Amino acid sequence: MKQIIKKYRFLLIGACLGLAILSIFQFSKLKIDEGFTQYIPGNVGNRAYLQKLDSIFGGSEKIMLILNSDSDIVNQQSYQRIQNLTNDLQNLDGIERCQSVLDVIDIRLEDGITTIEPVINEIPSDKKALQTLRQALLNNSMGQRFVSEDLSSTAIILTKSDTIADNIIIPSIQKVIKDNPGSEKVYIGGLSYIRSSIKSYIKKDLIILLPAALLLMIIMLFLSFREWKGVLLPFIVVVLSILYSFGLMALLGWKISIISVLLPIMLIAIANDYSIHMINLYQEKCSLEKFTSIKDIVVDIYRELKKPILITALTTIGGMLGLLSHKMPPAAQLGILASVGIGLALLMSLFLVPVLLSFYNPKNRKRQKAEKIAFIDKILALFSQWVVKHPQKVVISFGAITLLSLAGMLFLKVDTNVESYFLGKSDIRKGIDLVNQKFGGSQYVSVLFHGDMLSPETLQRMDKYTEEFKTVPGVGHVISPSMFFKELSKGVYMPGEEGYASLPKTEAEAEQYLEIFSMSGFDDQVGQLIDYKYENARILVSMKDGSNQTGKTILKALNTLTENDPQRVFIAGPGLSKIQIADMVIDGQVSSLLLALVIIFLLLSFIFKSVVAGVKGSLPLVLSSLFLFGLMGFLGISLDIVTTLLSSVMIGVGVDYTIHFLWRFKEEYAKSANTELAIYTTMKTTGRGIVFNAFSVIVGFSALIFSSFAPLRFFGVLVVISIFSCLISALLLIPAIITLTKPRLLQKREETIMCKILPSKNIYPRLAIQKVRKTKM
Repeated sequence: MKQIIKKYRFLLIGACLGLAILSIFQFSKLKIDEGFTQYIPGNVGNRAYLQKLDSIFGGSEKIMLILNSDSDIVNQQSYQRIQNLTNDLQNLDGIERCQSVLDVIDIRLEDGITTIEPVINEIPSDKKALQTLRQALLNNSMGQRFVSEDLSSTAIILTKSDTIADNIIIPSIQKVIKDNPGSEKVYIGGLSYIRSSIKSYIKKDLIILLPAALLLMIIMLFLSFREWKGVLLPFIVVVLSILYSFGLMALLGWKISIISVLLPIMLIAIANDYSIHMINLYQEKCSLEKFTSIKDIVVDIYRELKKPILITALTTIGGMLGLLSHKMPPAAQLGILASVGIGLALLMSLFLVPVLLSFYNPKNRKRQKAEKIAFIDKILALFSQWVVKHPQKVVISFGAITLLSLAGMLFLKVDTNVESYFLGKSDIRKGIDLVNQKFGGSQYVSVLFHGDMLSPETLQRMDKYTEEFKTVPGVGHVISPSMFFKELSKGVYMPGEEGYASLPKTEAEAEQYLEIFSMSGFDDQVGQLIDYKYENARILVSMKDGSNQTGKTILKALNTLTENDPQRVFIAGPGLSKIQIADMVIDGQVSSLLLALVIIFLLLSFIFKSVVAGVKGSLPLVLSSLFLFGLMGFLGISLDIVTTLLSSVMIGVGVDYTIHFLWRFKEEYAKSANTELAIYTTMKTTGRGIVFNAFSVIVGFSALIFSSFAPLRFFGVLVVISIFSCLISALLLIPAIITLTKPRLLQKREETIMCKILPSKNIYPRLAIQKVRKTKM
C-alpha cells in the first residue's frame, strides 16, 4: 500500500475514471425488456402451446378499450365515437380483429329469408325505442361481451397479431384514442398494454429511484460520520460500481427488466459497506492520536481491514451467485452483475479509498469528556449487558420467534400475476379493474380440439363443456362454436320450431349455417373459433382476474371436465404463463436459497478453519430467512419474480455482520482471553461499524418504497426488515451463543485471564483484569 500511495496513486485514479468513461459509452446499447413469457423456454409448456394456437387461429392476445361514462353509454355521441374508433383501429397494422358493440348481431328468419343485421344501426330519439334497444343489447349473448350490465361502459376488443411489438401497437392505439376525443374516459386493458406500461414504469423508476437512493445514502453517511470525506469516498465507490455494472450489461447484450431495476439499488445499498468500515476505522485511528501522518493511518487501516473486508465481500458475492440456480434468465443475470459490481467495489474500497484518503490531513476526533455519548453507543452497551448476563433468554427468544415464523410460512403463497404490480388510482389499475369486474377479464384460456369439428357429436360435447365452464369459479365469459351455431339456427327456424336456438343435427346442416354466416360478412367472428378446414376448434374462456389462484382453479377445472375427451389437444392461454413462471419462482427460491447457504457455510468453514464456525455463522441467516418468509405469510405478501430474490440478497449482505463481529471478537479475545471483555470491546468498536453498514443497506433499499411497482415496494420493505433481523442476530444471537458455548475456534490462547466486572458510571463497565495462569486451551 505504501508503494501504491507513493508511486501509483494517480495511475490508479486515472484507470478507474477511464473504465467509467468506457462503461458510459456502452449505455446506448441498453434496451428495456418488459415481457415475461420469454422467461419460459419456448419449446415446452404453455409458451409452445400458444405458438401452436397462433399458427391456427392467428393472434391470441386481446387488447380491450373500455369507454366509461358517468351516465348511459347508449347515446348518439358515444355511438358516433365508437364508430370512429372502430374504423380507425381495425385499419391499424398489427390488429387482426376489432370487435365492438357494432358487431353485435341479431339473427332471425323473416318471410323465409335469413336476416343477419347489427343490433345497433342508429340511436333512436324516441325514449321507448331507445329503451328497447338497450334491452336488446343486454339480452343478446354477444352483446353481454361489449356492454356492462349497468350500461355505463362499453368495450372494444382487439386481437393483436403475434408479430407486432407492444411498443409499436400500443402508441398507435393511444394515437387513435387521442384523434377521436369524447366525453367518455377511455381505459386500456390486456397483457400487451400492461407490458408496455411496465416498460415506461421501468424508465420512470430508474429516473426516480436512483437519485432518491443516492440522496438517502448521502444523508445517512453524513449523519454517521459527520465529515464530508465519509460521504464522498463511499459515494465515488458506489457510482463507479453502478457505471461498471450497467456497462457490462450493455456489453453482454442483456436487457433491463423489472428485476434489473434492483441492480443500482442493491449496489447503492451494498457497495459502500466496505468503504464505510474503512472510514469508521479511520476515525477510530484519528481519535487515538498516535499516528504522525495520514499515510501511516491509511497503511494501518489497509493492514487491519483487508482480510475481513475481503472475506465479507466474498461471502456477499457467494450469496448473490446463489441466483445462478434460477431458471429465470433475468434473475441469474442480476446475480452475475451484482457480483461483478460488488467485486469491483471491494477492489476500489481496498485500493482507491486508501489512495483518496492519503490526500487528506488527519483530523483529531478524540472524544471530549463533556461530549455526550452517542445513542448508538448506549444501545450497543445495552446489547453487551444482555448477552453477557442473559444469554439463555436471548437464545430462547430467537427460538420462539423462529417457531412463530414457521407457523407464518404455512400461509405463504406464490403469485406472479402482472396485474397486481400496479397499485393506487392509476389509469392502468382502473382499466384492469373495469375489464375484470364488468367485462369478464381480458386474459383468455383456449381449450383446443382436433378432428371433425362439425359433427353433431363433437358440437354437442363442446356445448356441454360450454355450460359446465360457466359454472367454474373465476370464469368470466365463455365463447364456443356451439354458441354461434345456436345463434345461427335462429336465422333458419322460427321461434317455437324444433331446430330454433339448437345445434345442427347433421354435418351438412352445420356447413350450411357457416355458409350463411360467411355470405353475410361475419365469417371472421367464427374464424377465431374454427379453422377454415373445420379440423380444429377451440372454446375461449376468460378469467375474471389474473391471479395465480384463479388461473390454477380454472385450469384444473377445464382439465378435469375434458380429460377423457379424445379430441382435446391441450389447454393454453397468455394468462396461464404466470402459472409456469410461478413454478419456476418456487424452484428458483429453493435452489438459490440452498446454494447461497451452502456457499456461505463453506466459506465460513474455510475462513475460520472450523465446520462449527460454518454452522454457527450460517445460523443467523437461516433464522432470518425463516422470519422473513413467516412474516410474508402473516402479512399476505406473495412470492413473485421480484420477492423471490430476497433470500439471496439477505444472505449475501447479512453474513457480513456475523463475519465482522467474529473477526473482531477473535482479535479482542486474543488480547484478553476474556469472553465478556471481548464482547464489550467488539460491540464498542466493530459493532458501531456494523450498525452503520446495516443502516446504509436499509437506507439504500428504502428508496424502493417510491417505486411504481407493487413488488418492488414490497421488496424494499421486506429487505429492510430482513437486514434488520440479520443485524440483530449478529449483535445478540451470535455473542449469546459465544457466551454459552465458548467455541474453541475463538479461544486459541496460552493464558487465561479472569476479569471482574466493576460498577461504572460509563456506559461500558470497568473490568478488573488479573492474569491467573498459563495454559493451553
